[in-house]
Amino acid sequence: MPVSYCTPADIRSNVGGTDAGSGTCAMLTDDQLNGAIAQASSKVSAYAGTAWFTDANDPVIVIPDLIKTTTIQLGVFYGTLIYRKGKDLSQFDPAYLGYQDAMKTLNDIQAGKIEVVPTPPNDPVPSRGHVVNTLPRIFDPENSGVRPDGRGGIEPAGAPGSLLRDGWR
Repeated sequence: MPVSYCTPADIRSNVGGTDAGSGTCAMLTDDQLNGAIAQASSKVSAYAGTAWFTDANDPVIVIPDLIKTTTIQLGVFYGTLIYRKGKDLSQFDPAYLGYQDAMKTLNDIQAGKIEVVPTPPNDPVPSRGHVVNTLPRIFDPENSGVRPDGRGGIEPAGAPGSLLRDGWR
């Protein structure tokens, strides 16, 4: 049996909005949505290079949130194709935009830009995220005209030693 990273209820809640999903793939049966989910889950497993199975005999592995949301995006897209019976989607259709986002995420996973590691419940995350600031350090006291005031702020404009001036000149 193929692995499924989301449920028909996840798909329905994603497209439901305020009208219970009338006019969307939320109107499909569970069997139809399960087919779309199986297709989406297979694609996610292929790009990620692994399948996250949960088994009662083994420690339960939590499916990473990114995998679940990516599968939901793909499932909505495939479900929408089924619902629309082959009619074209606009380039601005939310299902198509979600598909493009999911495919970018999967390509980043495959390229190694995003690491997706299953984590057992209550275990710490294996690697923490970090911020990469690619902007040059142009706002330091030497070249920005500000001086720290020693209390976590900067000296006001016109203070001795401050290069800040009031007004625009």
